[in-house]
Amino acid sequence: MLLILEPQYKNRGICKESDLVVELATNLQLDKHPNGGYFKETDRPGERVLARQINLSTGSLTNYPIKRNASSLIHFLMTCESPIGKFHTNVTSRTIHILQKGSGIYVLIKPNGDIESFKVGFKKGERTQWVVEPGTFKGCYLIPESGIGSESNSDCMLVSEVVVPGFDFEDMVFLNKEKLIEKIGEKEAESLQFLL
Repeated sequence: MLLILEPQYKNRGICKESDLVVELATNLQLDKHPNGGYFKETDRPGERVLARQINLSTGSLTNYPIKRNASSLIHFLMTCESPIGKFHTNVTSRTIHILQKGSGIYVLIKPNGDIESFKVGFKKGERTQWVVEPGTFKGCYLIPESGIGSESNSDCMLVSEVVVPGFDFEDMVFLNKEKLIEKIGEKEAESLQFLL
């Protein structure tokens, strides 16, 4: 597993985004996201499909179908002002991520408690695309492209997310400390609490 370190932007007094980052958010017409960062939904077809939610306690699908849009697409931007995406899962949809700019760390907690972490970026060995299945909790944080210790107010990570079936706030579940410990144990949970 990749070494997971809490971002140091606030500790280093880097909390105000550069003019270039503000311009990017403005040009893309992004709004503040409740999970941190900025976002904008850019596509949601009118077609509706039947979907089933995953029961987070049992890992099995519910017996009753619900209607959701066929898909949705957003831009998601993380900056020095909001460098952390808190652990959450979507209980209905798989999410396809496509990195557009920047660098970061993603931490996934699978339904069986396995932890996977990886770096996203454009250098050799880093991911530019990844998929998160329903019931898997994901957290993420911004890191400087030049490496830890070189944080700046121009650091940002822009990701496009395709959600199938389409995203609905009713399907989004956040992880709390108690559930985190229950899923992965106290020792592992201690190092990941900053993603709550």
